[in-house]
Amino acid sequence: MIKGNKFDVSWIIVEETDSNILLPCTHKNRSQLLNNKCIDSNRLVPAKKNHTFASLVQEFPWLRGSILSLQSHSLAYCAIPKIASKSFLTLMIYVYIRDAIDHVDTNGTNIVVNKTRAEQLVNIQKLHEALRKNGIPLPEKREEISVTSLIQIFLHLLRFSSVNSTSPTVFLNPHRLNLKDILPHLNFNYTNSSSDILSPSFTRVLFVRHPFERLVSAYKERIATLEKDRIQQEPYYDALRKIICYRFSNKNRTQRSNPKPYSCQSVIPSFEHFVQYILNGIDDPSTIIRMDAHWQPYTIICQVCNIRYNFIGKYESFNDDFTLLLKRLNVSDWNKQHHLGASDNRTAEYRRMYSSLPDQLICGLVRLYKNDLLLFNYQIEDYVNRTISAC
Repeated sequence: MIKGNKFDVSWIIVEETDSNILLPCTHKNRSQLLNNKCIDSNRLVPAKKNHTFASLVQEFPWLRGSILSLQSHSLAYCAIPKIASKSFLTLMIYVYIRDAIDHVDTNGTNIVVNKTRAEQLVNIQKLHEALRKNGIPLPEKREEISVTSLIQIFLHLLRFSSVNSTSPTVFLNPHRLNLKDILPHLNFNYTNSSSDILSPSFTRVLFVRHPFERLVSAYKERIATLEKDRIQQEPYYDALRKIICYRFSNKNRTQRSNPKPYSCQSVIPSFEHFVQYILNGIDDPSTIIRMDAHWQPYTIICQVCNIRYNFIGKYESFNDDFTLLLKRLNVSDWNKQHHLGASDNRTAEYRRMYSSLPDQLICGLVRLYKNDLLLFNYQIEDYVNRTISAC
């Protein structure tokens, strides 16, 4: 909301505190505040009544992929890109394998088979191939390493980002693993036979991040990185980068009817052009529904007013909030050093990027992310430190 020549942030709570006890919000306080705001803003963020998760999936089919559940622990998590989703997927894989080893005879809900050896729940050959493909130093032949050793190496990689306590850090992206091949009985996605995620017994986890910071992070990783500089190939985003280049580059506007085949091959679109691209058509709700998940509002991805999340963490306080979740899953000594909140240097860099955007684009972003800002107490001034004309 913008009035006159300055932002009107009266609709956003300036300080994230519980007004009754005047203490910083915990994940429980945030959950209550979110539910209250969803009730207060029902016309802005309509919520369904007397629904089940199955009925929500039928109406919002993307929830089947965005909500991950660990049924054996009655845990559900909305995986929002650019908000530590790799950390959570890694944690869920670790807990699944740990439980398979420690409690395989109990037949947890996520473990489909009953009374089998733990290693039968893991395709050892596929695991060996996947780890080697991702640069993990292992013997070339699978037979040269025992099943137990390979599983323990995998668990250590998930937990500490290293093969063992003396080896260097190795980044293993869980999204790059074909989990269906490695863990054939694992299914984190909702199925018709799953327990209702909305039941009181479930812990429904949501982690959020300032939408303006998340947007810049997505731009830098997905658009502002050339194909030759990527650690792993991203053909979809390389193609998208070229589309934005062709559409908005001054150099190509005069050549649009007959652009040179490789004129955008090594061009990184500006942040301004990227923002112009994603804001195109946002007044049509269907445009936002079809938007790429890396910059789609998480109020849409996670249906925050339809799914009563009862554990809400923030990227800015990730380590503290994530530690509480680790305790919930009985996990200790987890490597969190790479998952700190935004640094002062990065925040300053992101502010500079927003300072170059014209007023109408800032207004467009406010319209796109107004519910994310409203429901989770984020302020526009955190990244836009100037007055602008009315939108």
